[in-house]
Formats: sequence, structure tokens, C-alpha cells
Amino acid sequence: MYPCKNVVTANLGNGHHNPGQDCMNNCHNHGFTLAGTAYTAAGTAVLAGGSITVKDANGATFDMVVQSNGNFFTSQTIAFPISVYASECPTSTPMTATIASGDGGCNKLGCHATGAQGHIHL
Repeated sequence: MYPCKNVVTANLGNGHHNPGQDCMNNCHNHGFTLAGTAYTAAGTAVLAGGSITVKDANGATFDMVVQSNGNFFTSQTIAFPISVYASECPTSTPMTATIASGDGGCNKLGCHATGAQGHIHL
């Protein structure tokens, strides 16, 4: 149901800065529509080269490659609610719920910040 995506090893960007922090808060907003940081299953190392796949309310699907520091992000227009899954073959893991609102700040408090839902991990 959720196909895995092969790890990307070539041409990874550096992901800019501040992995694990809220990429969309007032003082750190770069115009992203969805952004976060992905970690390995243990939650201690970043998932560089993994994929974050999004399916929006209109059925459009796109992938974001996790950058070398673990960050993923897009400024693409997205129709919420969305379904999301993370993958790196042979593993693929869906989010247990859809993201209903137009705030795609995955690392914000109440979502995947430490102590809330836990880090995004695969």
C-alpha cells in the first residue's frame, strides 16, 4: 500500500540549518508549506536520503528527499488534508493520521517536537 523509495545518495542538499526545530515559526518562516526533520528508527540519527511522500486532498502526490542534515521542505501549493509516509527501502511507514490544517510545520510543538508525538522516524 505504501511503496518504499530507494535511498537517494547523490546530490543531497545540506538542508540548510537547525534540524529538529520548527521550520515555520514566526521568526524562522522561509515560505514553506510543509517542512520537518526525519530520523532513523532509533530517533537519534537523521534519515539522510530517505523520502517523504505526500498525497493531498486533490489526489496529487509528490516526494521530498530528506537532506543530509535530516531536513525536508517544500514551498509547493498543497491542498489539505494530506496523507504522509516516510520511506527508505525496504521500509515504508505511514503517518497514523492525516494533517488536516494548512500548517505543515512538522517540528512544531504538538506535532513532532520532542515530547509531543516524538520525532518523525522510520
